[in-house]
Amino acid sequence: VSTQSTGSSGINAEYGGQPLVTMFTVALCVLSLVASCHGYRLMEEEDGVVDYTGYKTIRVDLSGSAGAAAVVREWVEEEKVDVLNEGIGDEADLLVGPNEWESVTGELENLAASYEILSEDIVGDVETERAQLLSAVPGVFDFNNYYAVKYMHSHLDALVSRHPGKAETFSLGQTYQGRDMKAIRISNNVASSGSKPIIWVDGGIHAREWVSSATVMYIVNSLLGEVEPSLQSKFQGLMNKYQFVILPMSNPDGYEFSRTGNRFWRKTRRPSGCKYGYETSDGRCIYGKCYGVDPNRNWDIDFGRQGVSKNPCSDVYPGKSAFTEKNTQAMSSWLAKHASQIDLYLSFHSYSQLFLKPVGYDRNPPVDAAMHNAAGSAVVNAIYGTHGKVYKNIRSVELYPTSGSSQDWMYSKGVKNAYTIELRDTGRHGFQLPASQIIPTGEENVRGFLALLETL
Repeated sequence: VSTQSTGSSGINAEYGGQPLVTMFTVALCVLSLVASCHGYRLMEEEDGVVDYTGYKTIRVDLSGSAGAAAVVREWVEEEKVDVLNEGIGDEADLLVGPNEWESVTGELENLAASYEILSEDIVGDVETERAQLLSAVPGVFDFNNYYAVKYMHSHLDALVSRHPGKAETFSLGQTYQGRDMKAIRISNNVASSGSKPIIWVDGGIHAREWVSSATVMYIVNSLLGEVEPSLQSKFQGLMNKYQFVILPMSNPDGYEFSRTGNRFWRKTRRPSGCKYGYETSDGRCIYGKCYGVDPNRNWDIDFGRQGVSKNPCSDVYPGKSAFTEKNTQAMSSWLAKHASQIDLYLSFHSYSQLFLKPVGYDRNPPVDAAMHNAAGSAVVNAIYGTHGKVYKNIRSVELYPTSGSSQDWMYSKGVKNAYTIELRDTGRHGFQLPASQIIPTGEENVRGFLALLETL
């Protein structure tokens, strides 16, 4: 659904200053297939500003109904609902539109699958968040708001200017839409730190998970003493030992689209095919043109087997093959080149408050399971000790089986400490975590990060 937004300058333009995106559809009668035109439309574009009026989010308990999980998977494949939390395990958080509400809830009741409403008014949540974004001062970066990629990158450059002996930025490469994948390297005597063991941290691989990049930026600022002055003695010792290579925004194209078009966008932005693979003989899409690949299903480990969809329009479409996306190509190329130096790979996501350990595609525990358990315990205890938030320490596969994740690919490359942290919250706000929670989320996770480093 297209909606009109008002253009303006600064942050306003970054979020809502796009012109009205109008989508034209042309009916296509396929008389050789059907006796009428019902259901057949020639779609050249199905991509624009999404209006979430009437949408709600619900949490479905799948543990007490044998058929509920299968039905939810069918709905997801048909794009009848969107799954918001990571996969379909014992419960699933669903985004349900007004046209589907009665049929979805009615079917759940028939299946005796209980559910609770997480948000009655998604469009209200989106508008509240938009108002917060528009309150920001253009060109200023802080932890009181969520910012466009260009402001994150400008802040990284500003940090290098303020800490020239401890930080330098570099680019891993360019995205499909030509955005820079800017990383920052932090260490004492950074120019001569190339032989030190590497601690890698990334965020923002899924576009809608805004707090992940904000948290990684908080860690960057903590390392350089811009925040968390009480932790500086610990960080100074670690910066003598390690070089920290940090990529705050690993899917900038998708992130920017989640700010300007579809708040719940997850994937990259490269055109990925036609919905369900249906196209005309001259290559035009019958049911709709699809965009993007799930960049955390696009890595070359157990590729395309579990937790994915063959529909290019699906949120968990892994691509036709591994590393089809420029951002995963750039990341994997750098990581593979330096794998022997990497002591820790840590990827921040949201939401659900979890410390996830390898691997996601095999229920048999890996040989390093005991080490992983100890690391996870240290992290979740440190997080709990900060603001009392409970993060669960589990293996990825215990949540849901998945193939093609960055964490598991790194583990396969010999990086024994390869983890994912799912940040706040547990579902009420989900991806739309209020900006007021950026700082406390950063505070608890920088302490979890320190506790993790102490286990290495």
